Amino acid sequence: MSPLNYAQIKKVTKLSNENESPVEVNIDTEGLENRIVDKFNVKFTALEEMLAKKEKTEALSESTKDNKPVDFDYEKGILERLISERKSDNFTPDEFRRPVKSVSIVTYNEKTKEHEYSLTESLVETIGTIAQGAANCCIPEIWADKIERDHVYPGSVFLGAWFVNWYDDIENRPGDTVRICRVAPAVCVDLTCDEPSTVAPTIACPSITLEHDVCALAICKNDMECVQTGLLDALNEGLGSCLQVCVDNYFFNVALSCTNAGTLVCTGPMAGSLIVEAMGSMMAGTNTPVKVIMHPVVWASLMQDTQFSYANRFGARDVVLGGRLEQAYGLEINVTPKGTLILPAWDWSVSGTYRTLLLAKGALAGAMKHGITIETEYSPRLQKKWIIADIKYGGVCLHPDGIFWIHTVETPFSC
Repeated sequence: MSPLNYAQIKKVTKLSNENESPVEVNIDTEGLENRIVDKFNVKFTALEEMLAKKEKTEALSESTKDNKPVDFDYEKGILERLISERKSDNFTPDEFRRPVKSVSIVTYNEKTKEHEYSLTESLVETIGTIAQGAANCCIPEIWADKIERDHVYPGSVFLGAWFVNWYDDIENRPGDTVRICRVAPAVCVDLTCDEPSTVAPTIACPSITLEHDVCALAICKNDMECVQTGLLDALNEGLGSCLQVCVDNYFFNVALSCTNAGTLVCTGPMAGSLIVEAMGSMMAGTNTPVKVIMHPVVWASLMQDTQFSYANRFGARDVVLGGRLEQAYGLEINVTPKGTLILPAWDWSVSGTYRTLLLAKGALAGAMKHGITIETEYSPRLQKKWIIADIKYGGVCLHPDGIFWIHTVETPFSC
């Protein structure tokens, strides 16, 4: 029997034995069915009351709508205003930039519960202007990450140069003077039956007294915490460049102080023929020049010399043309803006005399106690940091015949 079928119960037949006749039993379930149906109806009625909210009984004069005006849709009014003002369907944006002739007034109708638009008298358009400079405080300022250094020195001409004989025997050793033995060439004589009269070579021992140069600066802790990170690196580079300038000044003074092979004086600007003439004078003293050092103004005159430019143009294909180094006539030309190469009483507005240095390999000798070192020290009491760069070195004129000077008079260029 199915548990949900209460409408009919089948007849049950019980047989006692084969000889007895079957007995039929009928059960009336109508009352049970009615009670079950009533129970379900009560349950469903309760569920419907819970799900369906009863309507609130209201008086005839009571309004079922909210009396609060609806939000004003300004876009609708603007759209209608623009459509009414345009001349044609093919209107352009310029039509909406002309002065306003009338203004739409918006009112709220209590009966219809809608906004109504109407036009008032003509008005003149006025637009307020912010005072000039009033918004300057709102304009941001940008600081570039890259730090620029002014008047960057192109690099030392002498420090570690291959044409200078550098001696490192004193490095990491005590002492402040280096002596170098220099043996002059021997002189031959005629051999005779008598005791020969010969000339012994001269031995000299020029010395190098070490020079200790330093460049330093100090910066407060407050500034270190506020400035850009690249500033400290630029300061360190500037200290190294400062020492390179000191080294070049020192070696120029060494070359000026010793007895040299000679000086070629010219009243005109630098030309390639002057360099060749100075080379010949130095080679006559058995020294071969390998380096010429000149001021940028002298180099500019040399570049304008027709013969020199032709020699470079049609010379070897491996000639290097650059702002700082050029090779010509078997020489390397270094350009440096050192003031030592300018003779005193020089003025940009008038002609001036410049020195140009011609050197043979090994003409100058140098000794290095230690190269450029940068050290720092911080004082908690003073809240300040010191950055100190120093170098200890020295130089001497080892072979005076390998030093030659050229003096030229350079005239300021005019267009």
